[in-house]
Amino acid sequence: MAFLLRAIGFTESIPGFPYTPCSGSSTTTADTPTITWTMRQGECDESKRSVTIFSVNLADMEPRKRELVRHAMKRAKSLLLPGILRCYGAAEHRDTVYLATEPCEPLSKMKCGQMGSPLATSGDDDDEGEAFNDIVALGLKAVGSAVSALHKNKLIHGNVGRDSVFVISTGEWRLFGLELVSGFDDVGSSYLSYCSLLPAYRRPPETQHTNYESGGKTCAIDSWGLACLIYEVLGVNDQTSGKLSQSCSTEDLRSCRTLPRTLQSGFSGLCAVNPKMRHDVDRFLRTSDFIISSDYVQSMQMLDDYSLKDAAERERFMEHLANVVHTFPRDACKHLVLQKLRASFTFGILPGVVDTVVKIAARMPSPEEYATHVSPVIVALFRSKERMVRLRILQHAAELLPQMPPAVVDGEVWSEYASGFESPIAAIREHSARALVPIAPLLTEKRIVNDVPKYIAQLQQDSEGPIRTNATIALCLIADTIPAEYRSKLFAQRFGRMLKDPFAPSRTAALRSFHTTLKHFTAQDIAELVIPGVSPLSMDKVAEVRAVALDVIHAAVSRLDANHREISSSTANEGNVIPPAGVVNNNTNGAGNGVKGSNAALDTQGWGSSGSSSVIQLESTTKGGMENSMPAASKASPFPQKVWGSQSSPSVREDDEESWGEEIQMKPQKLRLHSTATRNGTGAVVPDSLTSDDHPEDKRTLKIRKKGIGASRLS
Repeated sequence: MAFLLRAIGFTESIPGFPYTPCSGSSTTTADTPTITWTMRQGECDESKRSVTIFSVNLADMEPRKRELVRHAMKRAKSLLLPGILRCYGAAEHRDTVYLATEPCEPLSKMKCGQMGSPLATSGDDDDEGEAFNDIVALGLKAVGSAVSALHKNKLIHGNVGRDSVFVISTGEWRLFGLELVSGFDDVGSSYLSYCSLLPAYRRPPETQHTNYESGGKTCAIDSWGLACLIYEVLGVNDQTSGKLSQSCSTEDLRSCRTLPRTLQSGFSGLCAVNPKMRHDVDRFLRTSDFIISSDYVQSMQMLDDYSLKDAAERERFMEHLANVVHTFPRDACKHLVLQKLRASFTFGILPGVVDTVVKIAARMPSPEEYATHVSPVIVALFRSKERMVRLRILQHAAELLPQMPPAVVDGEVWSEYASGFESPIAAIREHSARALVPIAPLLTEKRIVNDVPKYIAQLQQDSEGPIRTNATIALCLIADTIPAEYRSKLFAQRFGRMLKDPFAPSRTAALRSFHTTLKHFTAQDIAELVIPGVSPLSMDKVAEVRAVALDVIHAAVSRLDANHREISSSTANEGNVIPPAGVVNNNTNGAGNGVKGSNAALDTQGWGSSGSSSVIQLESTTKGGMENSMPAASKASPFPQKVWGSQSSPSVREDDEESWGEEIQMKPQKLRLHSTATRNGTGAVVPDSLTSDDHPEDKRTLKIRKKGIGASRLS
């Protein structure tokens, strides 16, 4: 680092020059016919403002060039005119001159030509030729304005050309190379003394004559220089531009026919041989179609004069800008247009500016560029108190917000955006609800859990039905951004509340939201919350509501059915259930009284699932042989004994005829049952075994008990 500082003359702090080169920054050489500058990026020691440091060593220079350097330093410090490169400080220390200017790069080091841009070489613009011409037109206007300002102060520049122009960070051109600046009265003594250092084509024909007198049209010198700048930028390509000083002549300059058609006439007027017929710079700026027909140039001029325009002119301009901004160079939009727009916010923000920002933002694919250039403008728009601006920005939230850094949205945008939920303007409240969809993924979990449900609940109580509807839909669309542990409870509350809304679309929205978010509910929640809440709407007076309610019910039942199958499958996969004692060996002849055959064992699982109350009651009411004949159901059955009821049946006496009804002849179902039975002590018939061999065609009568829960009996 010390070696680099010594190489450019920085061996120690310079008195009166509080600027230091940045560590790691590279050096650039700005070669001009008069002075060769070394350029390096630096910063101010106090304010840390970025600067470009020009330096040149005087030790090895010839005396007259030393005078030019000192003259350039004096002019740089004193000339604060529009279009001139701004100089922040200058000093001479130990045979080295230092200048600190606004950050810039030499135009001569950048790619120029019909298919490139001095500001960017990425080629991202849809029409590079038009974009390049717009950049050059704005640059010529800036340089011409600087020359015109010098002329108004009785000064000539004398060195206008490509190597005297620098490009600042916004992409605008600035005129420098002030070593030949002289007064109208000093042209003969100052300019003529050093103009011989310039290439021949850069010197006007009249100054090459020995009998030239400065009393004529002195400003014509800079008109010729502006023609040279146009020729160097547009008339030659990059391969030949570095050899102009050796190969170009005055005739080559004047006979150039490769310029844009709209520039030919103005260029010819600037390079007329007779200085009295030569157009001055002001006339060129006023009449050149190349400049005045450019929407880009005129829009930038309007933004510069924005504070001088009345409200009607500002509104018309913003509407016009939104229609033409897509034709501007992309890098110019990024560095210049957005910066000027943000500066115009000081005088009030108009709704039309939102459309312009939206179109510029669409051309910023890089997240870094978006965060640096677009995000600050969006934050400023959200802070506007103008209701129409707030409405416009909310309408375009889906286009502007997703690319913003989440930290900026959560920290700077949210507080301004959330105020829209309480706006007295219904349209702002409605679009605030809609904008919740693109903004929610950028919020922190704490913000989503604490703030979003609160504002959703507030909107669901709004007096406007569409706002309530949109609030419900917005919550449904951001379901995936809500933490899983909060979803089912929040959805059940917020959607369930809207099922009773008097506004039919709101009820429909709640039903569709339930349908969409059904995957976030457990089977128990569906059975206990969703179906009971949705079912009444199947009888709604609005046909659409009924149809959607039935769709939700069908989907919910399908979920429950799938859950049932899953549980059954998992239970089966756990292994076969161990058979209860007494039914392991089907070949036994029975463990109880009167049990016969190999089919004496009872399939308890089949009966249990069939829901036969008579079988369950037989387990608890029969005595003696029944207990011995069905040990599986009474002792080791895997099914609960009191599945169908928790109270035991009262004891039944055989002679209790009042508790039985009339005998009813029952036709059996399509079951093939055959039983051998015995009558126990109470007279009830007890089956010994069940087979499928015989048809139940006997004439037995089934009596149904009138009161209480008891077993049927066969007579």
